[in-house]
Amino acid sequence: MTPSAMDGKQQPKTDHRRRRPALACVSCRKSKIRCDRQHPCGACVRSRHKTCVFEVSPRATARRSEITSTVANPSGTAETGQRGERGPVTPASSAPTALNHDHVSPLPDLDSGSQAVPLLDANALLRRCFELERRLEESTAAKEPPERRNQRSPGPDGQAIDCYLAVDVHSMSRGVFSKTRCFGQSHWMNIIVHFKSMLELFEHQSRDAKSEAVAVLNRCKALGRSIKAQRYPGIINKFGTRMPTRDIADRLVDGYLRSIETVFRVLHVPSFKHDYEQYWAAPNTVESSFVIQLQLIMAIGCTLYDDSFSMRKSAVQWVVEAQYWLLGPPAKGKLTITGLQIMILLTIARETASVGGDLVWIHVGSLLRSAFCMGLHRDPSRLPKMSQLDAEIRRRLWNTILELELKTSGDSGGFPTISAEISDTRAPANLDDTDLMDDDELSNPEAGDRFTDMSVPLALRESFRDRLAIYQMLNATPFRGTYEDTVQLHRRFMTSFKGIMKRLKSYPQSGRQPTAFQCRLTEIIARRCLIGLHLPWFGAGLREPAFSFSRKEVIESAVKSYRLLFPSAPSITSPSVSGPLVNSGEDLDVLSIEGDDLARFAICGAGFWRLVATQATTVVVIILLELQTALQEEDSIEPPTPRPDLLNIIRHALPYYLSRIKAGETNVKAYMFGAALAAYVQALMDGLEGPKITELILSAAKKTERLCFDLLKQQLASTEYIDANASENQFDWDSLMKTDEEWTDNSMGAFFEVSSVEGFLGSSIGFDFMSSSMTF
Repeated sequence: MTPSAMDGKQQPKTDHRRRRPALACVSCRKSKIRCDRQHPCGACVRSRHKTCVFEVSPRATARRSEITSTVANPSGTAETGQRGERGPVTPASSAPTALNHDHVSPLPDLDSGSQAVPLLDANALLRRCFELERRLEESTAAKEPPERRNQRSPGPDGQAIDCYLAVDVHSMSRGVFSKTRCFGQSHWMNIIVHFKSMLELFEHQSRDAKSEAVAVLNRCKALGRSIKAQRYPGIINKFGTRMPTRDIADRLVDGYLRSIETVFRVLHVPSFKHDYEQYWAAPNTVESSFVIQLQLIMAIGCTLYDDSFSMRKSAVQWVVEAQYWLLGPPAKGKLTITGLQIMILLTIARETASVGGDLVWIHVGSLLRSAFCMGLHRDPSRLPKMSQLDAEIRRRLWNTILELELKTSGDSGGFPTISAEISDTRAPANLDDTDLMDDDELSNPEAGDRFTDMSVPLALRESFRDRLAIYQMLNATPFRGTYEDTVQLHRRFMTSFKGIMKRLKSYPQSGRQPTAFQCRLTEIIARRCLIGLHLPWFGAGLREPAFSFSRKEVIESAVKSYRLLFPSAPSITSPSVSGPLVNSGEDLDVLSIEGDDLARFAICGAGFWRLVATQATTVVVIILLELQTALQEEDSIEPPTPRPDLLNIIRHALPYYLSRIKAGETNVKAYMFGAALAAYVQALMDGLEGPKITELILSAAKKTERLCFDLLKQQLASTEYIDANASENQFDWDSLMKTDEEWTDNSMGAFFEVSSVEGFLGSSIGFDFMSSSMTF
């Protein structure tokens, strides 16, 4: 007799069944038939089932989490500054980590030179698990009622909220869809999800047939379209017909060489100056390619000519001529070093002259492939023998093309199509242009601690891998990064960013130093990357302390970016500035930026330069969200007081928007919306509630629109935009010159749609921008 029987106790029965994961689909298991495990399986195809779902067992899910942790951190410990210490625990998204084997990993190993061990089986298993989860989610969602499905999974199929600031904008879990374009998380428009209540206020106005605010805005839009149409030239028959005088050309060329060329290297300056002198000596003897190159350089320099961008039409003319030249035959004749330089200059000039500046990423794609065709992705040492000058020019151009691809992909919210593995081209030599000669020997060896013409581009190159990883994680689909990935990328990027700033400050005081333009633009590029990295978690950080780190980074990076744009503005640097946020008088100030190239780019330029200021002025958004959060959490009867430095930026932002319109900007929505937001902040600070807040917001918007309408009429009537060949019936002046009592428009409609604005990162933030006490 066994000891257990002797004790009178019965042994519990042991379940000896094998806990193997189910490999057959759900339908085949229920029907008890053999499943061929295809996608979909043969039995489901024959029985015409709409879905063929494979369940994921808890054991497989646990195994997937273990593999994910192993791949993200092979050492098994959290990344810390000291070995052996465990890092802080941060909340992670329920979505899987971005480990798509088909794309470049968003977390490259930058700290060691060893190559990562390939985990092909693990990646295949992860993709298999993700696919099964997606099918199960689709099957579950199909059985839910429509209202619950929209609440559960916000996306472009959800109920749209008509709004008046733009057209067809839909909020998605990984970005926004506007008109015909899809913007990833790095695009500035993702911040629009925080303005649902404000947008609903204007939508309420747009449905009113007698709304003055929307009627004036429609007329401003019509004026803007007419102004832009008259800026563009007609058919180009000959290049170089709008050349300025020599003294003006010298100013324009000098503006380019002291600004853009010092950060994004395109030219060998001594060679260009030699050709420039030959052009003025005999203009008819130079090739058309140099004329196009010179015109693009001058088009960029036009942005710095004066505060009002008085040479805008000339800049547009030169940009259009370059586009015609690139499209003309022979196509193979453009695959030269000069042709690549023209394509790079055209990328920059389209942004500064506002000629499709928000679509330059498409042009950069063509530029990148042209560089591939010419072999710039291969180091010159592996190509047929060439001079040292030609080799270094090729390395410089390749470095600039990579920077432009990364910059424009971040601006457009697109996934960067480059990686470190596509090229073996070495970094350019740290040499001045004068050190490069057209022979096989260098006149001087590479500079050590000496500042050269290539010091800033090489310093910016040090953070390229980290910036690439950030934009890949932000804009990649279908996978998304977790908050742990965000914190890890932040640590890596800050290491390289601090190294860049330290390097720019380390040059001897007795020698040549980097200019203020170089230092400020380099830091702005880094700050914009940080804002994009943390912005997806900013909404959650307003309520959840676990994400307060991202909240802080967005606020501080935005404030520093705006200060870098306008460092000499007293309203920003002085904390003692006071007064109302919205000027009640008729005379509104404009900015004076004499001698500040970066600030002039921000006012006169478009594309990247406008996005820099737009993303920096999201401080207006941040202060509103900060104020609303404090208003909800404050127990005191006194209204909350925002930070003075943020209020000063709001005071400065309105003159900035006005300066842009006076410099030729035709889009008045940013100025109008900024004034409405500033009025809302002022109302909350004054303790107003309900209809009084609404009245103040609409009053500020209408006043701003009327001012913008007068400015646009002056632009259209100026001699700069008069076209003798324009049709007299092109514009209906009678409908625009109505009296104050006739500001009505029966053709108004909703031209901004936000779909599921409650959703961000696939979940509801639950944040109400406007106070609950407001009634419309």
